[in-house]
Amino acid sequence: MLKKIYSKAFLQRIIDQPWFYPAVLLVIGLAAYGWLIPNLGFYWDDWESVFLNSLHNPSISFSFNYYAERPFSALSYLVFFQFLKETPLAWQLLALFLRWGGILFLYSTLNAVWPERQTIHRWIGVLLYVFPGYLMQPVAAAFNPHLTSLLLFGASLWMTVRAVKNRRLFWLWMPLSVLTGITQLFMLEYFVGLEILRPVLVFFALQGRPGASKRRSLVKTLLYWLPFMVGLGFYAWWRFIYLPQTLPADPNAPLLLREIIKSPIAGLSALVSTVYQDIGYLLASAWSRAFSPDVVNLLAKTTWLAWFSGIVAAVMVTLFLNKAFRSDGQAENKTTRNLIFLGFLAILAGAAPVWAKGSQIAVGKWSDRFALAAMAGAVILIVCGVDWLIKTQNQKRVILAILLASSIALQIDNGNKFRLDWELQRELYWQLAWRIPALKPGTAIIGSGTFTDKSSYYDGTYIINLLFDPNPTANPRYAYLDIGHFPSYKYQPDIPIMADLRGGQFSGNTSQAIGIYFKSSGTCVRVLDPIYAGDPYFSQDMEQLIAISNTSQILTTAPLELPNPAIFGNEIQHDWCYYFEKADLARQMQDWQTVLKLGDEAKAGGFTPGKGAEYLPFIEAYAQTGQWSMAFDLSVSAAKVDLGHDLKPVLCTDWGMFSGIAAGSERDTYLSKAKTEFCGTALQ
Repeated sequence: MLKKIYSKAFLQRIIDQPWFYPAVLLVIGLAAYGWLIPNLGFYWDDWESVFLNSLHNPSISFSFNYYAERPFSALSYLVFFQFLKETPLAWQLLALFLRWGGILFLYSTLNAVWPERQTIHRWIGVLLYVFPGYLMQPVAAAFNPHLTSLLLFGASLWMTVRAVKNRRLFWLWMPLSVLTGITQLFMLEYFVGLEILRPVLVFFALQGRPGASKRRSLVKTLLYWLPFMVGLGFYAWWRFIYLPQTLPADPNAPLLLREIIKSPIAGLSALVSTVYQDIGYLLASAWSRAFSPDVVNLLAKTTWLAWFSGIVAAVMVTLFLNKAFRSDGQAENKTTRNLIFLGFLAILAGAAPVWAKGSQIAVGKWSDRFALAAMAGAVILIVCGVDWLIKTQNQKRVILAILLASSIALQIDNGNKFRLDWELQRELYWQLAWRIPALKPGTAIIGSGTFTDKSSYYDGTYIINLLFDPNPTANPRYAYLDIGHFPSYKYQPDIPIMADLRGGQFSGNTSQAIGIYFKSSGTCVRVLDPIYAGDPYFSQDMEQLIAISNTSQILTTAPLELPNPAIFGNEIQHDWCYYFEKADLARQMQDWQTVLKLGDEAKAGGFTPGKGAEYLPFIEAYAQTGQWSMAFDLSVSAAKVDLGHDLKPVLCTDWGMFSGIAAGSERDTYLSKAKTEFCGTALQ
């Protein structure tokens, strides 16, 4: 019995140590994100920051339009890139710790104001770390300023409350609080609405003192808030009056506010609809994501890992956070009411900058990034709602544990999607590098779409320059254009191509462009060439693009080792696509023996194509070297690869071109057989 009591007392002393909850919180973060961190890469706007760092010119970074409106964002990149370089793993770990630190400061702030509600605050912290409405954690470089702002904002609130609660160190904490608070405003506008939380927290902190009157607390609150109001006022002048005069266009202009002023009824109607959808998303639908069929897929190993990790972590937290909630049957609690009020204020104020510019949290592919500021309010309301509405202690713990387990499972599943996307990205980039060792400056690559689901068409230019230019410049030498954003009237030679980046511009023309086709894993990247004309997988735009695809822009040797393994990782394993890309390059250079050698190596390795058209370089090489029977047999095999997609028209056209080849005594025999097999009409 004594041993049991001693053990419980010993464990409780450990749990009560100031370092214990931060350690638990970090373990929760590692459970949700740590499994997959080593296998994640760069996504979406990560590429812009990596490209800017590759310029090795800080002044250029500050001149980019994105940083003109968020000047300290450039500063955060300049600092962190000095240490992290272009290493995805380092950026992923930094993102994990920045978010951990920001949440710890928010947790400590709540504890400082309401120390009697520590259990509630601990649950708020762990759920905030894995909030299911924010799935951008793997986009680590692009969201570095966002998470840095979260850290600075949380630190500023904590230091403000420290200054109020500890008058002896007021002149240390308050200046630091003002400095960090204003710094995060100029780093990112996401948390500007949450500034309204500061006077509320200060007021509640002052009210916690014995004998404090509301009138005196209110006066002191305004005095404490005064330097922050001055900073906020300066920011508002700079952001809404001065800055718009210096920019050609403001990408974050308050469009909805302008609409409300211009047309109050229509504007307010749009605002009400947006608020309704976003609040519903933050408080309800985001939490149900983990139970969707693609996350609860019992046939997937990731599902088992995700839910096992979530359940174990949730049980651990529930055991460690074993202090009681509000007692059963207790009358309405003033502190709980204050927390609920804070939650409502935080969710509205956090989303206000998003709504003001006409955006939504619940609508749009990348829009859940806007939840970053509003999620604190959502989690406070969820946890306090459970505490307020549920009767027994065990029921409360079970509900919060389910929310925690499902959120961790969702984040692991989401991380796995990013992992698979990075694998697909690397396949595409290395295939491009195999097929295109180097490019003439001024080349535009026009592709069949966005590289992957986790990238964007406008970031393609950054990727292409990092891939092919050993010394990138602010005005890039290369550009990538998604065919969906390339007007069809430009499918003609000598049409100028201008691609604007945030701080630079590419200048070229269609006569210096090459087209590429790619679709998904298992299909090789193809540089467009007349040999592929009529491919059943090509859209009409792709067919038109063949006419202007100038493969002479491709050079066979690169000036330096590219791709940069620090960015794109080590060269991927050689599979069928390696031999195809190398063979297609050799075909372009009319090096037929190399094409055949690569074909033999691929066959010896047991590799086969995903699409029949990927046999075409080898078919032509057999024809060019007079091996007509081999060319015909491989053509027949190619036609059988794509069930439901008829490759025969392509083969008919190519065999028609082969009629000009003089090599081989069996030429006429196999041209006739090809006519019968693929064309149905005489080859000309």
